[in-house]
Amino acid sequence: MPHEMILQNGIVFDPINGINGEIKDICIRGKKIVDKVSEKAKKVNLKGRTVMPGGVDLHSHILGSKLNLGRAMCPEDHRIEFVLKTKKTRGGVGHTMPSSHIIGYRYSSMGYTTVIEPALPALKALSAWEEIEDLPNLHTGMLPMFCNSMISFHYIKEQDHSGLAAYIAWTLQKVGGLGVKVVNPGGTYAWAHGIDLHDLDAVVPEWDITPRDITRGLCRAVETLGLPHPMHLHPNNLGRVGNVETTTAQLDSIRDIKGHAGRKRTVHLAHMSFDCFGSVNPGSTDWKDLESGGLEFAKYFSKNAHFTTDLGQITFGPATTMTGDGPFEFYLHQLSGEKWTNATIDVELPGGAGIVPYTYSPSSPGNSIQWAIPLEFALSVDDIWRIAVSTDHPNAGPFTKYPLVLSWLMSTKQRKVWLEKVHPVVSQRSTLPDIDREWDLFEVAISTRAGPARILGLEKVKGHLGPGADADIAVYDVNPEKVDLALNPSKIIRVFSSAFLTMLNGEQVVKRGKVDMTPHGTVWSVNPKLSEALGSRIDCELESMMGRWFSHSFQNYPVPDRYRSHMEEKIEVDSSSITA
Repeated sequence: MPHEMILQNGIVFDPINGINGEIKDICIRGKKIVDKVSEKAKKVNLKGRTVMPGGVDLHSHILGSKLNLGRAMCPEDHRIEFVLKTKKTRGGVGHTMPSSHIIGYRYSSMGYTTVIEPALPALKALSAWEEIEDLPNLHTGMLPMFCNSMISFHYIKEQDHSGLAAYIAWTLQKVGGLGVKVVNPGGTYAWAHGIDLHDLDAVVPEWDITPRDITRGLCRAVETLGLPHPMHLHPNNLGRVGNVETTTAQLDSIRDIKGHAGRKRTVHLAHMSFDCFGSVNPGSTDWKDLESGGLEFAKYFSKNAHFTTDLGQITFGPATTMTGDGPFEFYLHQLSGEKWTNATIDVELPGGAGIVPYTYSPSSPGNSIQWAIPLEFALSVDDIWRIAVSTDHPNAGPFTKYPLVLSWLMSTKQRKVWLEKVHPVVSQRSTLPDIDREWDLFEVAISTRAGPARILGLEKVKGHLGPGADADIAVYDVNPEKVDLALNPSKIIRVFSSAFLTMLNGEQVVKRGKVDMTPHGTVWSVNPKLSEALGSRIDCELESMMGRWFSHSFQNYPVPDRYRSHMEEKIEVDSSSITA
């Protein structure tokens, strides 16, 4: 018989099921949450502690070739923070780029149980699957990139929507992807050809298509396939002063695309803090003219319901910026003078990823305004269900600073303290000092659990505590009826830094902030089923195109089942109605 447990007398925050701070018991049988358990069930009295679903982070760079390259080029990061071996855990190193197993330990110690790798070069999927073997205590999934692939360009140029959808389906099946990532569409390819492309309607060299065409084509393909997670977009012009205009224009370009089965959300905008720079001098891209575009973007967000976003919150201190947007990383290298590498790893992504170690300083006017942007945005909108907390780890800071981010969102007192620390330009070029709104624990549970699970299309089993959900649970050592967290920001940080209890699939993996067990979680992927005719067609066409354009063969591209089957859980998607 599966083991049974009942968590009693906890104060529960479970937004998907409409539970806002109620004293409820949580019943567990095996790996699932159930309605009730037998009298033999183990009873755990939580004594009024806060209970939430396990945390869900939909955008954190925790796997892949660029992360490993960043580890190699930044030995100084390993000296900042090291972890000693215990009887139950291994030792490791790293602050912004921890050892793989340390990532699992630290997330679960904070009460997180599901983390998505948002940028996978499909050709490097095999090494990512091997890396997952060393990532305990977490469920995960990966988002392959299709934004600068010549095969994507071919189908978009030919306006072959079925071919593009089939190419995406084939890749997700063969490498085990959960969804589609789009990074600087056309821009990275153009940069590899000596062109720094900024305009959505500029032509990508050799292909006679534009970033707008690529964005629309990939979005339409995702909705045609019916993938659970909408297109995950890193827009063009990221990190450039005034880019809030480009971002809203790019979101506007897909507003008319109909969502699968009537769903409203057709795109997830990643790390909005880097996408929403304003300019005090319209048209200027000079850093001296930078202002927060958070409020402007909040107004756009409130009027347009076709997208979701995550914050990418700047946290100050060391970071390691890394992205498939090679042009942005070179631009940051020129601005900062920091070391830089361009990771040209395959011909699918010419120019490839870039990596630049960077330190965000509260004395910097630019960094201070960047810090204000996502806070101004998140505290100015009502629909928290469409917002996920993130630091775009490790780009804006390590994920271990989430408790600090929550203190900024939950406490006016804390923001006032930090407004004294940052550059005074924040008070002149943002409205943050005038905002007195404070998120409560229900909103925290939405933006760190229920909302991300829903955005990913995993809300049936993740992000909630109702019957049928996976038994992924976080318990925090605070009784919200006895403590006013808004007046105690240091308490917010302590509470969310160290979970009293974390459960993964019904197993206790963390107790009082210490890792107690190190099991493997599930790797989620999607399996779009194409018609036999379209499947045969795409096999033939991809073998031909890969033979002409790629250095890696069609036969060797897929990740063999022996690397995947013991961890992977496939989400079946019926895409058979797409005509050949």
